[in-house]
Amino acid sequence: MGTRRHRSEFSPLASLILALLFTTAAVADERRIEIIELNHALASDVLPLLQPLVEPGGSISGTDNKLIVKTTPANLAELLNVLGAIDRPLRRLKITVRQNVDASSLVREHALSGRISSGQASAQIPDPGGRYGASIGYRDKNGNAVRYRALNTRSSNDSQNAHFVTTLEGSPALVQTGQAIPYLYNSGFYGNGIDYRDVTSGFYVTPRLHGDRVTLEIAPQLERANPGDRGTISTRRAHTTLSGRLGEWIPLGGANEAATGSDRELLAQTRRQGSENYNVWVLVEEIP
Repeated sequence: MGTRRHRSEFSPLASLILALLFTTAAVADERRIEIIELNHALASDVLPLLQPLVEPGGSISGTDNKLIVKTTPANLAELLNVLGAIDRPLRRLKITVRQNVDASSLVREHALSGRISSGQASAQIPDPGGRYGASIGYRDKNGNAVRYRALNTRSSNDSQNAHFVTTLEGSPALVQTGQAIPYLYNSGFYGNGIDYRDVTSGFYVTPRLHGDRVTLEIAPQLERANPGDRGTISTRRAHTTLSGRLGEWIPLGGANEAATGSDRELLAQTRRQGSENYNVWVLVEEIP
């Protein structure tokens, strides 16, 4: 009686699956856990950059200045290479913000006034502008008089304000200066009182470096008390993100205002013109 021999063979698909399983197991055995201590950066700063670079099946986490990495030696070497470029001392920066206000105004007045009387009747034309300016007039022995007055006044004001602060790259910083200005007010039944209003200037900024270029998220503010209108404060603000080179003045922006007006009365006219330019520049310098 003959003996049958059974021959067992794997199909090509089964062989491929087994090969993949053995390869996966070998890679899994090759992964190892490493604890990496950071020298300058924090784990929260570098994790967003390193996580996309971890191979599938690996993991990375961390807290404070330590990272916990589970991956293959080849992937670990890649991560360490990237980490060497980002785990470095933060660069110290000096940030200067200059805010300029150039204001000018022009006032021109022309007025004719006089007094004429005859018997029981008299007429008078007053000068609404007062007694300022150059004038010429005539008066007779009966008291009749006529006067012409002209006034041209021009004023200008150039105000420059500069503030600076030192900070580390990537860290927000705030510099602010000001004063409390007293104002007299009437409280009705209790009489007059004194109130204080803060007038402040400065800027808030967050710098980020990319080689010799800097990106700034910045918000400068400039406040001034109006000398001609006590109780009011002029405020100028800007908020933007800009980029430029270290050591160069970067224009941030500004505002231009112009106003004209005129008043007419009997035999009198006043014309007013005014303009104001507000400009802001920022300078970022690296501190050795």
